[in-house]
Amino acid sequence: MSRYTVEVKPATASDPEATNGYDRPLRTFFLQAFPDPETDESALWLGAFPTLESIIEAAGAQGYEVRGLTRK
Repeated sequence: MSRYTVEVKPATASDPEATNGYDRPLRTFFLQAFPDPETDESALWLGAFPTLESIIEAAGAQGYEVRGLTRK
């Protein structure tokens, strides 16, 4: 599994330490941001997306902008 740091921004906040990754066995991408410091659960968690484009689109549909995401 690979993980990369990206920035995720909704209208009022920013998480410059958000995680985007690729799960090789499942061949899917995931994105998580805004972890709760007490529970470690993320306010944004998107998983099992087949392409980077589809995960960016899903984040946008929920009002989040993903920055710093590249094909690498």
